[in-house]
Amino acid sequence: MKKFNLVRCAFLVIVSVLCTANTFAAGTTLRINGQELIDGVKTIEGRQYISADAISSHLEGITVTQGNNTIEINSVNKISNVVSKVSPSVVGIIGKLKESSYEYDETSDNIIFGTGVIYRSSGYIITNAHVVKDMESIVVVLSNSKAYKARLKAIDEDLDLAEIKIDKGGLQPAKFGDISQVAVGDEVVAIGTPLSFGLRNSATRGIISGMNRSENRQYRFIQTDAAINSGNSGGPLVNMKGEVVGINSWVYAGIGVQGMSFSIPIDSVRYAINQFEKFGKIRRPYLGLAFSDSITSIYGLPNTVSGVTVKSIEKGSPAQKYNIKVDDRLISINGIKVNSTTDYNEEMKKYLPGDIAEFKLQRDNREFSISVTFGEK
Repeated sequence: MKKFNLVRCAFLVIVSVLCTANTFAAGTTLRINGQELIDGVKTIEGRQYISADAISSHLEGITVTQGNNTIEINSVNKISNVVSKVSPSVVGIIGKLKESSYEYDETSDNIIFGTGVIYRSSGYIITNAHVVKDMESIVVVLSNSKAYKARLKAIDEDLDLAEIKIDKGGLQPAKFGDISQVAVGDEVVAIGTPLSFGLRNSATRGIISGMNRSENRQYRFIQTDAAINSGNSGGPLVNMKGEVVGINSWVYAGIGVQGMSFSIPIDSVRYAINQFEKFGKIRRPYLGLAFSDSITSIYGLPNTVSGVTVKSIEKGSPAQKYNIKVDDRLISINGIKVNSTTDYNEEMKKYLPGDIAEFKLQRDNREFSISVTFGEK
C-alpha cells in the first residue's frame, strides 16, 4: 500500500492534537464532513487544538500514527486500500447449470459462475438468488484460490438474495455499512468476477448515481455507474471505508445505455440474512391484495394523488375478511404513506405473519381506517 508523508508534528501533550491556525470562541463546534465531534476542539493555554484521532477517524484515506514523540499523518491510495481490505471477504462461486434450467444447452459445458460476500467467519456467504438457483455442485473459491464445496441454505427470488455455506472457519467477514449514510455522489467500488472466472476479484470504481430506484421491480435499489458485468452478480458494492453498502444485482444493457448498474441496498441484505437465520426463508406477511400503480408512480413523476389502488383481491385470502374492495386506495400503513407497490413491499419488511397493522384507505373520496392481521402464504 503506497503512502505519502504529509506532515510530522511534535508530540506536545498527552492527547494527540493538531494546532489550528485560528483562535475560536469558547464552545466552538467542530464538524468534519458534516459530522459533529463532541469535544472536538480543545483549548490549552489560550490556544485551540483539534484531536488528530478525530481527523483520522472522520476523513477517509487519512491515517495517523503516534510514536513516542511524533505524530505522523499520511494519506493513502483510497481505492487500492479499499480493495485490499475487502477482497479477502469476496468469493467466486462456480457450478454446473441444472438440466432442468431453461438456459441449459447440451452443446456447451453449462458452467456458470458469480460472486459472493462472506458475512460470517464460520463460512456463511450472501449472494444473488439468480446466481445459485439453477446451480448444482456449487463450489466457492476464496481470495487465496482455495476451493470448497458449498450448500444452499436459503433463497429468496423476490429479493434476489441467497445464503450459501462452506465448511471452513476463520474467514474474514465483510463489514456492512449504514444505508442512511449513503448519498448520491459518494465514491464506490464494485468487486466481483466479470465475464470469466479467471477474472475473480476484479474491481471497478464509480459513484452512487441514485437511491431508492424501483424500475418496475418489487423492491428499491441503489443505482451506480461502477461497471458491473455478467459474473459480478452477488458481489459487494463498497464505500471508501471498505464497508459493503450493497450487493450487485443487475444492469441495464442496450444500445446507447451506459453506466446503469443496480445493487440491493445493505438494509435489504440485513433483512434477508436475519430472516434466513431465524426461519430458513423470508416469511412475508400476506393479505392477498394486488395493486395498480399510478402513471406518476410508474414514471417517477411527482405524486398528485396519494395512495396506491387495489387492483384485485385473491379469493380465500385474509383480505376478504376486511372492509377492503377493488378500486379502494391504500393511503398509509400505521401512518407511513404508501404511493406504489414498491412502497408497500418495502413497508411489509417491518412485519411478520400474525402481526397487526392499521390500514388507512380511501373510497369515494371518504377516508377510513381498518385493523388487519397478516396471514402467511
